[in-house]
Amino acid sequence: MQHKFMAFATVASLGLFLSACSDEDEVLTQNATSSGVVSGFGSVYVNGLRYVTENSNILSNGVESDEAALKVGMKVVVNAHQSSATEGTAFEVKYLADAIGEIEAIDLAAPSISVLGQTYLITSATKLDEVIFNELRESMVVELSAFENANGSFTVTYLTIKDDFSEHQLTGRVSKLKARDKIFFIGELLVNYGDADVDGSLYDGSTVSLKNDIGLIASEFNADEVSVQGMLLVIGGTLTVSGIVETKKEVDEGTVIKVDGRNFLLTNEADFSQGDVENLRVGDQVNLIATIIESEQQYPYYPINNIRVELANEISLEGIVQSATGSSFTLFGQEFTVDSYTLYEDNSEQELRYFTFSDIAIGDRLDIDAYELNDILISRKVERKETGTSEQDTYEIEGVVDSIDVDLPSFSVKGINVLVDADTKFENALGNSINQEVFFQTIVKGDEVEVETYYTVDGLLVALEVEIDGDDKDNEVELVGTIDNFTNIFSFTVNGHQVMTNLQTEYDNGNASDLKKGALIEVEGQMNGNKLIADEIDFIETEVNQ
Repeated sequence: MQHKFMAFATVASLGLFLSACSDEDEVLTQNATSSGVVSGFGSVYVNGLRYVTENSNILSNGVESDEAALKVGMKVVVNAHQSSATEGTAFEVKYLADAIGEIEAIDLAAPSISVLGQTYLITSATKLDEVIFNELRESMVVELSAFENANGSFTVTYLTIKDDFSEHQLTGRVSKLKARDKIFFIGELLVNYGDADVDGSLYDGSTVSLKNDIGLIASEFNADEVSVQGMLLVIGGTLTVSGIVETKKEVDEGTVIKVDGRNFLLTNEADFSQGDVENLRVGDQVNLIATIIESEQQYPYYPINNIRVELANEISLEGIVQSATGSSFTLFGQEFTVDSYTLYEDNSEQELRYFTFSDIAIGDRLDIDAYELNDILISRKVERKETGTSEQDTYEIEGVVDSIDVDLPSFSVKGINVLVDADTKFENALGNSINQEVFFQTIVKGDEVEVETYYTVDGLLVALEVEIDGDDKDNEVELVGTIDNFTNIFSFTVNGHQVMTNLQTEYDNGNASDLKKGALIEVEGQMNGNKLIADEIDFIETEVNQ
């Protein structure tokens, strides 16, 4: 048996119940478990469902806490009574960080960080709490949540800097267990638990949380504490899981996919609420609802009732809300809607913890990611940056080109029409500057572009810069920060990263002579090993050390 779990016909017999506030004084019992990412509050939204947390037991890294300890992007496990298709009452909400430890290495190109011997990928969907990726440095202590990928790396859903650091923590799955030698592996990391306090029974495939005071010694984790992490599952109840498809194989009964370390069976009886079986691949993020079967030993798959495949982002932008209805809002003349899985966050001056769709107003500045389904643009993320914004500014749009008009001249990104003029700068997929004529000879429908735009006094959306994305730009990185170690104008470090310039490096708002310790710059370039070869340097501030 690959996965052990506790299953109970009734949870009430164990005392795990709450009295419902209803006319009948109904006693609720657990019938659902949900493992996924917090997407909003009021009470807590996980996996597209709202869970009332008024009387919930909330644990944060093993410590009793309250809802304020939970943040958007954190992975949690919710034990609940499911009262409807969209709402439940949570008995317990448990957050456990996947890693707390020092950054051992940073890969700007991936982009990723290494913590406690594991590789953690940062994506556009990662919730970075009061930090940006380019500010991270080696030896900084971070706390993060992450989904496991098929290749043994992890995709980060939440990350923050830890100032009050006391002990290292790592959560992962046990492999190559040698009980006699008191060792096992998490990924490629050797764990020695000879002197550890062990809570629970270890077995290959079990999920454990490790703690120690010293981190890694010679690429080995010597654990002080080992705690086996299990889920409280109810026979006949449901398990809702969000995660990344790790493996996929065909069996006589249907298709088996592994998500979050468990095997789930997909048959013709399962419903797809988004996507279909043809675009269900290893590496895709899914959300599924499965039935807890009577015996995992006799039938080692959880049968899937419903599955949702997360579709790829097709547009990311930051803009001002022009209009809003009960179910959508408009940016750049294009309508965007939301669904129960949309992630909300308010980083405006209001900082509403319970920020939801109903709080969006005309004039708000929103940062959104969206994808298209049945000709409707659905927002995966809605982040409010400012409220009541009306001043002129520049705006970023990144997405797929769906129409081109050489005569106007213009192009559109998912229905947002963008004009170009004599002042527009163009860059091809190789990163080379091109003129307008070559741009329109090169661009085709389906290309991805990054556009910096502004509105004219006549209300026309015009491009300042247009870059065509391509595979050749996969190694291109951007770095923003201060020069912290200056050797000469050809070699220095920014936020601890080695930067090299050459005679081809271009400069904006300054020149090579302005490079000095303390200068605040933005660097664009290509990675060559662990060195960033600068194609362009923009001086954000040059009067630093005058």
